[in-house]
Amino acid sequence: MKAAAETLSLIVVFKDLEIEDRRRIAEQVSMRRCAPREQIITQDDDSTDVFFVISGQVRATLFSTSGKEVDFQDLGPGEMFGELSAIDEQPRSTHVVTLGESVIASMSQAAFWSALTTYPSVTRRTFLRLTGLIRMHCDRIFEYSTLGVKNRIHAELLRLAREASREDGEIVIHDAPTHAEIASRVATHREAVTRECNHLDATGLIEWRRGRHVIKDVQALERLVKEVKGH
Repeated sequence: MKAAAETLSLIVVFKDLEIEDRRRIAEQVSMRRCAPREQIITQDDDSTDVFFVISGQVRATLFSTSGKEVDFQDLGPGEMFGELSAIDEQPRSTHVVTLGESVIASMSQAAFWSALTTYPSVTRRTFLRLTGLIRMHCDRIFEYSTLGVKNRIHAELLRLAREASREDGEIVIHDAPTHAEIASRVATHREAVTRECNHLDATGLIEWRRGRHVIKDVQALERLVKEVKGH
């Protein structure tokens, strides 16, 4: 199905456009409903379309040659993925699958480049997206190189807290990754994550329950990370 201008207003890179400009771009954007765990992009394939999450959530995952899975990033409504291959025409760097029922929009490489070169706001938003990826990579490289396992877990929990919603003065993480998924992100094993989360729960920093994960004291969590990072 074709996208509408109102739908494009929900996508971050297009949100600054005038409605007539969004209508023109919408003619080149298609949408489809996806089932949970449906694969949108396959690592190393040579497709170049760009995708946008309209509703639901997707997960970008890397696989090593030995088959080890590393969760890279979760993306929600309004976010974009697939732009790297559209820009440099290199193979896809990750697998991307839906985490639940989702609506995903897509546009061709040619249409994406046309939007980039025609609308400065799209260019700016795309640059902000790319610089955000670079900063995230720098943070993770620093953490892998300098932090111990417990500290990497704290840093990942803090990242989740910063992306979560605030409810009644508490930070609540909905649809949080499992202990195994957090372990994949910070290069450790599930037992280490479970052990540290139980410890943080016992000390009152977090409340880790099935379906409702609460960061009770985000300032204390920030201090734990800053103490070892040195900034």
